[in-house]
Amino acid sequence: MIDTVRESIEKGMETLDGLDWYFQVLICIAASAFAIYTLKRFILRRVAELVNDTEVGWDNDLYIALESKVLFFFFIICINLSLLWLNPELLASVFHIMNSLYILLLTMMLTTTVKIATPPLMAFLNSNKKGGVSVTGGNHFISIIVRIVIWLIGINAILGELEVEITGILASFALFSLIIGLSLQHTIGNILNSFMLAMDSPFDVGDRIEVEGIEGRVVSTGILSTKLLTHSEELVIIPNNTLVSSKIRNMARGGGDGQPRRINLLIEVSAAYGEEPPHVKQVLLDIAKECPYTFDEPAPRVLFVELGEYSIDFRIYAWIDNYSDQWPVRDWILQRVFERFDDEGIDIPFPTSIELPEMPKSGTEAAKKRKKARQKAARVKMSKDEKFYREERDSLKTLVEDLEEQLKDATLGSRQKENIRKEIASLTSTLDRFDAED
Repeated sequence: MIDTVRESIEKGMETLDGLDWYFQVLICIAASAFAIYTLKRFILRRVAELVNDTEVGWDNDLYIALESKVLFFFFIICINLSLLWLNPELLASVFHIMNSLYILLLTMMLTTTVKIATPPLMAFLNSNKKGGVSVTGGNHFISIIVRIVIWLIGINAILGELEVEITGILASFALFSLIIGLSLQHTIGNILNSFMLAMDSPFDVGDRIEVEGIEGRVVSTGILSTKLLTHSEELVIIPNNTLVSSKIRNMARGGGDGQPRRINLLIEVSAAYGEEPPHVKQVLLDIAKECPYTFDEPAPRVLFVELGEYSIDFRIYAWIDNYSDQWPVRDWILQRVFERFDDEGIDIPFPTSIELPEMPKSGTEAAKKRKKARQKAARVKMSKDEKFYREERDSLKTLVEDLEEQLKDATLGSRQKENIRKEIASLTSTLDRFDAED
């Protein structure tokens, strides 16, 4: 049976070899067209369906970018096989050119894959980082370096395949680079520092940063400079050399619990001596909780922070979900503090050089009685809040200790241990906030 098939194939090949050259060319064209149609209709379409069924989006972009290159690569293979049958001598004369085309196409496919796959890969790696600080932007420095290396290897392989001597070219290029480098030292420094910034990624477009006392939103980053738009709508252009050597404060990269734009807004408020701290703290806490911008979790806190020269000083801790809202929030809270202090009879102090034997009292007897009643109620409520606060913190510490003991159980699977570690990280983040407020 096998011999019969072999004989039939040999007879068919002899028949094809005996045809005129133009019939052979038509057969090669028809066979190539059929092979390309089969590849596109049955193989690539099936791959496209599989890609569309996935939840990620970058694989669709990769397929679209590679489809035409794969078809062209297969087209070159068809030409190669056709020449192998029609004219082996001609194939031998263009063999190096064909190999160079293969190398060029493979290089293009590899660099395209790196360009499209690197951003989601970096985002995935950043999402698995532990801790509260989250980096939002993608770092394309690795992608650029890998693509440059691939292109250098590919170009070197192509030149070697074509037997091109590159020693003289490299020497001329080195001399030219030396001359250009000496004349453009500052510019080249900015360009190199732009790669350093891309590698470290201290900020992204849209972040609010402060550099050398200048605060603004990053509107663009270039190879020579970075442009900031200040609050007064002034465009400030900062050379990349300055950015690399300066301290940068990024308001969009702090946060916690995976919320990089969240900030802890601190507002200092003072009251006059003679006011009772629990009363003042209760009023400030109510104001912070009433603010429409603040979070319920973490809840606002008010701490008695200092006995000043003319006042007793308090600090409001309030978390908001976007650092851009800090000035509207500050305005809202301070306005309410002014109004509520007036309603509650709490005096806002100011420096004075007059020495008095005792603090002056103001208001009617009825007002004084109402104020004392509010102070007493505030003391009771703040005492209860502080007790609840301590009990909640102790409960969280106990829970973390129990979870750490569970991790020591050798019978737990890796997935169960990973879930326990995530729970410990979440509870530890909450405890860190408790400790930071003490």
